[in-house]
Amino acid sequence: MVVHQTGFKDKDILCATCDNGILGKLERYASNTIFGNHQTIEIEFHQGNHEIVPFVRYKNLDYTQIKLFFLSILWKSHISKHPFFKEIDLGVKYSELLRQMIYQNDAGPEDAFEMLLMRPVVDGNRLIKSVIEPRKVNEKGNTYYVFHINELMYHFNISNYNKLPLFSAGIIRKDGILDIPVLDNEIGKGYFDSFLGRKIILTSKKEA
Repeated sequence: MVVHQTGFKDKDILCATCDNGILGKLERYASNTIFGNHQTIEIEFHQGNHEIVPFVRYKNLDYTQIKLFFLSILWKSHISKHPFFKEIDLGVKYSELLRQMIYQNDAGPEDAFEMLLMRPVVDGNRLIKSVIEPRKVNEKGNTYYVFHINELMYHFNISNYNKLPLFSAGIIRKDGILDIPVLDNEIGKGYFDSFLGRKIILTSKKEA
C-alpha cells in the first residue's frame, strides 16, 4: 500500500487540449462548487436516524460537469503510467466508453458508471488527510474501484452485473443532487480500515 500526503501530476499522458481544455473545464467546475466557495449551489446537512446515516446534500449541481469530473479521475488513473494506479485497469471496452463520454461531454444516464462519495469521520490519527493507493474490488461478479483522496472515499461502479445497493442509493442525480454519507466514529473507522485492508494509525515520535 502506498500513501501520498498530497496529490501528484502524471506528466505527458494527455495533450494540451484535453488537459487544459476539456478536463481543465471539469476541474474548474468542481473546484468552484463542491470543493470551493459553494456560491452557485445549495448545501444541506441531514442528521439521519437509526436506519439512515447522516449525509451532506449538494443541490443545483450541473449533472454532466460534476459526473464527468469524477469519471475523469477514474479514466486518468487508468491511462496513468504511475505504479500508484496499478490496480486501475478498465480494459479496452470500458476505458474507450469513458473516453468518449468525456470527449463528447456526455455523462450518460444516472445508472451508467455510477460514482458514490463517502466521508469517514474518524477521531484520532488515522491517515484520513492523504491520497491512498486506489483498489480494485471484485464482489459477486461485480467490479468497482475505490479511491481515498483527502477525507473522501470515491466508489466507481463499472459493470451492470450484480451491482451493490449503495450505487443506487447515493449516485449523482440528473436533478443536480449529490448526497455524501458521513460515516461517524466506529462506523467510519471500520470502513476506512476495511479499505486499507488493515488498521494503520500514525504515532508521534514520543509514542513510537
